[in-house]
Amino acid sequence: MNKIGLASVAAVVLSGSALAGNVDRDALFANVIDGGEARMIGTFSRAQLDAIRGVAAKNTSLYSSNWTSDSNGASYTVGYISTSVAGAQGQGGWYTYSSGTTGNNTAVSNYRVIASRPSAGGQTGQGLQVTGSNTSTGTRFMYQDLSAQWAARNAGDNIFWAEYSQFCASTASTSGNRAGSAVYNTTGTKFLCGMAVEMGTLGTSTSQRSVFGYANYLNGATTGNFRFKLSDQTLSDGSISPKARSGGWTYFATSFNKTTGEVLFYYSVDGGQNYTGFFVPGAAAGEDVLEFDYYTSTPSGSTAGVTVNYGDLSIYATPAPGAAALVGLAGLMARRRRA
Repeated sequence: MNKIGLASVAAVVLSGSALAGNVDRDALFANVIDGGEARMIGTFSRAQLDAIRGVAAKNTSLYSSNWTSDSNGASYTVGYISTSVAGAQGQGGWYTYSSGTTGNNTAVSNYRVIASRPSAGGQTGQGLQVTGSNTSTGTRFMYQDLSAQWAARNAGDNIFWAEYSQFCASTASTSGNRAGSAVYNTTGTKFLCGMAVEMGTLGTSTSQRSVFGYANYLNGATTGNFRFKLSDQTLSDGSISPKARSGGWTYFATSFNKTTGEVLFYYSVDGGQNYTGFFVPGAAAGEDVLEFDYYTSTPSGSTAGVTVNYGDLSIYATPAPGAAALVGLAGLMARRRRA
């Protein structure tokens, strides 16, 4: 596995750094389109998910963090990520940004490293905590520029992957905050991949713990940034795809294939043992990665924020699976359909 460190990154022109702070994230989320079809792949064990990625999984390690240290050599201390919510760079090179000037939108305390993660589900150690906006005009973004790491990846490693875990409370919430991950192209105009959870129920517009995927997508004659509902869908075996885990950790894995544009979404509600998977034939083939974001977006009418906790983050690139891996995957899927 090739781990890209600070020395190799320094050799790459950091052309994306300035742009990263200028992406109009508010406009991206305000104009996202609900709809389109995310096609169900199936349910897979962790070993089967590894097989889908191929034997060279994590061939290029782009970035990882357990919120005590990260792959760039940074150490994290308990406390605020940065000193400003206007795109300031803070611990570990993370930038923090909040839109809006009312409610809790200007507080640097909205982004912090915590000493102990919520213990339900067996996770321990320091974690990341983001507090969502308590007004409908506020959004939160905490982002890591990955343009240099992506440019320095191994030749042929054109599939971008991000894996992380997110905690959802079991208590009812009236917050309309949606929270999760987003990955953008270098012009900051397209979602390459990403996933989200509705952290509360706001009237009929949101339902707590619903899971979504994000991708740039062609739907009929419309190409745009789409949000696909993944939970509460009827699977091929007649079962219903689950919502995020109540009172525990949900594990997410999402990928973007630069060559084909295909986007994959996987999530697990049993501690990472089994994953429900979907894909869309995305419309962003040929695009390169700019950054990875943790975000909360707030729909109109929401007046309650929510606390979102995140666990370990792993971002890497892989080559396309070889013919043998694809044949093996076809066999795995066939056996699951017969089971």
